[in-house]
Amino acid sequence: MRKVLYMTAATLCVALAVSCTGKQVKGVSKGSKSKFDSLSYAIGTDIVSSLKMQMRDVPFDYKAACEALEVAALDKKPMVVDGDTLTHDRAVGMLREYMMTKRAQRASEIKARKAEADSIALAAGQTPEPVSDDFADPDMFESESERMTLSYALGTDIGNSLKNVQFPLQATWVIEAITDGVDGKGRMTREEASDYLDYYFNKKIPAENRAESEKWLSKIERKSGVKKTESGILYKIEKAGDEEVKAVDDRDVVKVHYKGTLPDGTVFDASRYEDMPAERQEMMRRYRPDNYDENDPVEFPLNRVIRGWTEGMKLVGKGGKITLWIPSELAYGERASMPIGPNRALRFDVELIDVIPHAAPAKKADEQSAE
Repeated sequence: MRKVLYMTAATLCVALAVSCTGKQVKGVSKGSKSKFDSLSYAIGTDIVSSLKMQMRDVPFDYKAACEALEVAALDKKPMVVDGDTLTHDRAVGMLREYMMTKRAQRASEIKARKAEADSIALAAGQTPEPVSDDFADPDMFESESERMTLSYALGTDIGNSLKNVQFPLQATWVIEAITDGVDGKGRMTREEASDYLDYYFNKKIPAENRAESEKWLSKIERKSGVKKTESGILYKIEKAGDEEVKAVDDRDVVKVHYKGTLPDGTVFDASRYEDMPAERQEMMRRYRPDNYDENDPVEFPLNRVIRGWTEGMKLVGKGGKITLWIPSELAYGERASMPIGPNRALRFDVELIDVIPHAAPAKKADEQSAE
């Protein structure tokens, strides 16, 4: 995994993996303290609760972390730390190095010093000084400068994770919740925050998405040239292709170029690099193999994709183009598939490059003789 940090907020990871209704403004805004935002505060509460639980031994400066979080989440000009721009890559690199090497080493050194001090105290007839489980030893950092730098890196990583959310989030209330949580005076307990996030993402948003999708499909159905299958798929043949070469078996392999969009027009997936969402393009730039061609089509057997594709790709011939509007129950249903979200109807614009018919395995000699 590229991100070291995001072992720190389990519930938030779930929250970031689902998309909300298109009726609201998505993404992070500054927000205002004039009106309490329950969603943002619940997410901030979850973040700080997870950090305090999983990193209670590390004395981060959370004020500095929140400062960097706001800069990253609102996509402001990156901070300059120790003379260099604190890019997200740099922040992740520093956190990775600290978490994977320095953290354990320093904790071990602190434990050894404590054991030695306890031994000396016992030898002198004294009671060793107890240490709370929540105590974060300052020696977990070699200097105040390192503490501040890694705190800024922490906030930068969290902020970058937040800025691409598909639901309305206010940085002011996320930061308020983190600050309150550090001070032990949060408006929500972790359990209350978890309950609210469960309600928002597993009840409120699925219901809104379903209503929005049904309304969207009803409008599409009335458009000229759009047809409907018995199962409920809407489709329009943009180019018929070769009617003699079609997929007929669920095990047939199709080679395609495609673009998938949500009802609000957001592209969530595509085969061509130029059509991909920005996050996917960044991933491809980093991890694509040397022989990758951004114009190569993709191929897959029809029994390995959503049901709407399995049925829809049999409606067009080789070389043809088709637009599919797929109801949520024939797509991903209630599953929160990033960044689609539960109960979302989907649109796919597909060019069918080729069809590779399923070939039954050749019979063995003994099977043939038995016939």
